[in-house]
Amino acid sequence: MDYGVYGGHDGHNGGEHDGGHDGGHGGGEGTCSMNMLFNWDTENLCVVFESWMINTPTALVFSCIIIIGMAASYELLRAQSRRYEERLIEGARKRHGGDPSSRVVDASAGIAEDETPLLTSRAGTLRLSNQQQLTRALFYMAQVFAGFFLMLIFMTYNGYLMASTVIGAGLGFFYFGGDSLSSPTKALSCH
Repeated sequence: MDYGVYGGHDGHNGGEHDGGHDGGHGGGEGTCSMNMLFNWDTENLCVVFESWMINTPTALVFSCIIIIGMAASYELLRAQSRRYEERLIEGARKRHGGDPSSRVVDASAGIAEDETPLLTSRAGTLRLSNQQQLTRALFYMAQVFAGFFLMLIFMTYNGYLMASTVIGAGLGFFYFGGDSLSSPTKALSCH
């Protein structure tokens, strides 16, 4: 059986070859290394994109700083989403005299509707306008994108980049996670 380049039995790493291929980077910088095991590599390390290649200690430091900022920003995004939803709830309470037992609220009209057994709950139900629901959906989409992007960075299996992701998440939670235990915390995740 001929494993060729793809089988890794020719002394190369899973698809890389010497044939003068420079990975489109010019100047003989090499190709992106793809390591599926935990590592501390600092050369030919690509972060999500081929154009984001780490080849020097300076590039590594800047990349780690960027990743810390991205992970902290993810926590900021989550905090902003929580604040938006809290403002929606607080606005509905103010429109109804602060009564938390209001069952069904039409946020676009600002009036309470009759109780309907299917729509009642102890905490109440808030009906959102299309604009409010769109805003919530945009927050959600941004969180999903950022979470998956950070997951891809983490999946480089590079210790420096993994640590940067975790440090950024911790810093972001410290600064943006709030000082209240009223809402449950959710760990940084891809979704």
